[in-house]
Amino acid sequence: MLERGLLSRILYPAPEPSYDLDSFPNELVWVPKRSSLDGDAPPVGVESVPCLLMTYPYSRYLVLFFHSNAEDLGRCYSFCHLLRDKFQVHVLAVEYPGYGLCPGVATGKTVMENALSALHFATQSLCWPVDSIKIFGRSIGTGPAVKLASLFRFAGVILVTPFLSVADLFKDRVGLLSGLVEEWYPNFELASKIASPVLLIHGKADDMIAFRHAEMLYSAIPSRKLLVSPTSLSHNTNLMNDMNYLVLPATHFFSLPDYVFHDMRVPHWAFDVQRAASRAASRRPAWSTLLEREGKAILQFGHQVTAKSHFLLAGKMQVSSLAGCCGSGHVASSVWPSILGVDSCCSRAAVDQHETAESTQVGYDLGAMHVCETQRSSDPWSDPIQPIAVSMPLAQFRQEDFQEEQEEVELFEHAGAVCLRRDKPESISV
Repeated sequence: MLERGLLSRILYPAPEPSYDLDSFPNELVWVPKRSSLDGDAPPVGVESVPCLLMTYPYSRYLVLFFHSNAEDLGRCYSFCHLLRDKFQVHVLAVEYPGYGLCPGVATGKTVMENALSALHFATQSLCWPVDSIKIFGRSIGTGPAVKLASLFRFAGVILVTPFLSVADLFKDRVGLLSGLVEEWYPNFELASKIASPVLLIHGKADDMIAFRHAEMLYSAIPSRKLLVSPTSLSHNTNLMNDMNYLVLPATHFFSLPDYVFHDMRVPHWAFDVQRAASRAASRRPAWSTLLEREGKAILQFGHQVTAKSHFLLAGKMQVSSLAGCCGSGHVASSVWPSILGVDSCCSRAAVDQHETAESTQVGYDLGAMHVCETQRSSDPWSDPIQPIAVSMPLAQFRQEDFQEEQEEVELFEHAGAVCLRRDKPESISV
């Protein structure tokens, strides 16, 4: 059996954290892993999962989002922001252990713990019904998405570049040696238990997860389903580049948007930074914090000296101390390199614009293409980038006949959420 630590590094190669405690004010929430069943505020000492919560006024649906393995909440922020605005839904993006500010090591078990904690938070603390929750998973995120969909009946499920199982992923690369891999996400086995409407999106140009994975999953799902397979869509293509990739199929398939007469109420304790301050500090030694604090002061002093020297040499000519911008939005200078981080040269909106417009890859390191902007947007919610529809008309969509089913309803409780389970399906052609 392949060592679990090695499997974690292969499936979850966590990037460097792209956000901190102050990156997303009023959007970064701390979901307790163990909370009371009635949704009351848990003790501060309870271990918490960092999540992004983006609300939309009076929206009916909440999308539970699971990102790919090459990004964290900071790198998928722009996509989640567009997802909220395009479909007019609430978005709750879940962080994986070892990613961003979330402690731990990502395994099949620990990722599912975070997923169930987020679902429990949505149903118990946000008081959102299961039949108004949609699950969205991309790449490795389709693992926890399929697992949840096999346990609960949601308003809908979106699977982007899904895979059959971890063993099948390795089988495409190493052949028979895939039998040594521990199975974390048996998606093909669980597909027959899904009762929610499912939208599958998988490009035929995907060279990381073969298109056959989506085809076989599509055939195994018994509920209402739709498979979108653009010929030009690769594994890391930005889904917002073409409205036919995601926006139009999801809008028509799920009849989005939809609204309710009550708005989402988020408990104030969910934004309490103290729930994560101790954990964030424990992730790095005390000398690192001291070095960062003193280093920032030295770097800022260096920039002032550099700027004054330029001013003295050039008279009244104004010379910016910002020589460039590295991918994380930190000042980069040939004299004072950005090794510890100082004030950002790009606003949150500018960073989002770079991620959406200049990168066609989700989870790609933007260090090589992130440039300094002289004009900063004062509105952190503004995003002028709009998707462009240039390919694949809707007529090319494959959609199986809708299936209606007679079912016996069984109420059961899982992770504190009441849901419906399907029994004895019966297909009816329409």
